[in-house]
Amino acid sequence: MAAKRRFTISSLIARLVASLALVFSTYNPSGYSLYHWLTAGNGPTPLKVLALLASVILYYAILRVAFGAFRWSGLLAASLVSILLSLLLIPIGLSDHMDASGPSVVLLAQYVAPTSLALVMTFGLSWSHVVQRLAGQLQKRYVR
Repeated sequence: MAAKRRFTISSLIARLVASLALVFSTYNPSGYSLYHWLTAGNGPTPLKVLALLASVILYYAILRVAFGAFRWSGLLAASLVSILLSLLLIPIGLSDHMDASGPSVVLLAQYVAPTSLALVMTFGLSWSHVVQRLAGQLQKRYVR
């Protein structure tokens, strides 16, 4: 029988890093992302299709697990919390020397919004482990 693996903070951080890597490799404002590569027009088309298909499969798998953990009400609540967190972080992220309107707010929002999505994905992947650690209750929801 295999040894039970415990869910630790390092497990949560690993899920967070993987979610951030997936989200920011799909789109980020720096110009080095799957979106920018697909819209640039250069590069082999079969490789682009393969990369797009791989990212769609990863998003589908992660979001199905998150939906299985949260259901509609939980996903709605998590999205609302992440949006509110984003609205709180944008003014905090603007320093005194940055203009509080225009391009700096848009740039900051382009980093905060994907981070919010990655947080929802991370907690969707980790929710059943967190509930098991806190309450001792096993969640046996099947993702259909």
